Amino acid sequence: MQYSLFDDRLPSGTSPRVSEELGAGSQFKYWTGASGQKYLFTRIMPEEISEYAEKLVLITDKKSEAVLWLGYQGMCSEKNPMPVLKASYEAYVHLLAEEREQRDRAHNDLRTGIFSYIKPEEEA
Repeated sequence: MQYSLFDDRLPSGTSPRVSEELGAGSQFKYWTGASGQKYLFTRIMPEEISEYAEKLVLITDKKSEAVLWLGYQGMCSEKNPMPVLKASYEAYVHLLAEEREQRDRAHNDLRTGIFSYIKPEEEA
């Protein structure tokens, strides 16, 4: 059996074992989309969100670890605007989707996975 610091069976919002082993704690976390694809996010300071304008951002409640918002700046967000940031929130950014199409695909997969009551959007 091969030893791996990355566990394929991690639930959404869980730190990879390598992050724990290196003492980085919750600096990195995976969230799983409806497709089963895992997406790696990096924790950032909430006030840094504007520096990642085109990147996918996820906001969680520190205490419950519930995902409160998923999106990116500049998206049409009339139905679900980014919440006013509070000290009790954490922010994470997905840096691996380099192209807009990758980001949009990840956004759709994650939002239908995390918020299971949302139907997937048709891809263009």
